[in-house]
Amino acid sequence: MLTPQGTGGALIILLFGLPETSSAAILYRRALRLRRVTGNEKIKTRGEIEAENMSTRDIVNMSLLLPLRMTTIEPICVALNLYIALIYGLLYVWLESFAIVFQEIHGFNAGELGLSFLGIFVGALVGVAFVLWWQRYRYEPAVKAAGGSVNDVAPEKRMELAIFGSFWIPVALIGFGLTGNFKSVNFIAPIIFSACFSVGVAPVFNAVLSYLGQAYAGHAASVFASNDFLRSMFGAGFPLFARAMYERLGVIGASCLLGGLGACFIPIPILLHRYGHRLRERSNLTG
Repeated sequence: MLTPQGTGGALIILLFGLPETSSAAILYRRALRLRRVTGNEKIKTRGEIEAENMSTRDIVNMSLLLPLRMTTIEPICVALNLYIALIYGLLYVWLESFAIVFQEIHGFNAGELGLSFLGIFVGALVGVAFVLWWQRYRYEPAVKAAGGSVNDVAPEKRMELAIFGSFWIPVALIGFGLTGNFKSVNFIAPIIFSACFSVGVAPVFNAVLSYLGQAYAGHAASVFASNDFLRSMFGAGFPLFARAMYERLGVIGASCLLGGLGACFIPIPILLHRYGHRLRERSNLTG
């Protein structure tokens, strides 16, 4: 979880270090520049013209109704949104156990407890490194072989990353509980398993969000809004029962329950990798 200082730092990096990639936004900036230079106010992009002709009903449908529809009745969105939302919820519940494992069982003080989260950070670095390796040596060659454009490669190709990451999540949660519950087991063991969680999360998030953006290219804003809405709901709701669950089930029981839930969703990326193209063909929102 990022602090306000952390999110502020991330915002600065995004503003100055991440180039704009939206074709509509790039064209809009060019049109603005041309209008300033030429004084011709008739120079407009197709997006601007379409926005001027949109009614209040069209705006409500695009901003609210379409994301809601995708969240509830679009099979691909329902499956992937639920998966990402579950991971979000599992993360927020699982983080509650760190104080129990490292303070109550291993006797860490507040400062040492904070350092125990470094495992998650290191695991994220490993996960991102794997994503970059896959992108360079698996995805880019597939794009070149298909014709040189990302759109020439089916979005299901991206599910390879999610399949890889999906197995790490239950392993991390179950292993964390089994090793963290006993003072006789060195504290480094649950920290290593905590790293495994982010090793899996980085590829899964990259694959799912990239898949949704490519499969629903014409409705990217709506599909991302539907995904963000559902995962935020899970992230807000799950911590409400986290402490009570760990006190009732214990570290092992609660961690194994979370790991079991994560394992139940492993078939989603596997099935989409194989049959996702059929679902996209039946939808009038993809493409």
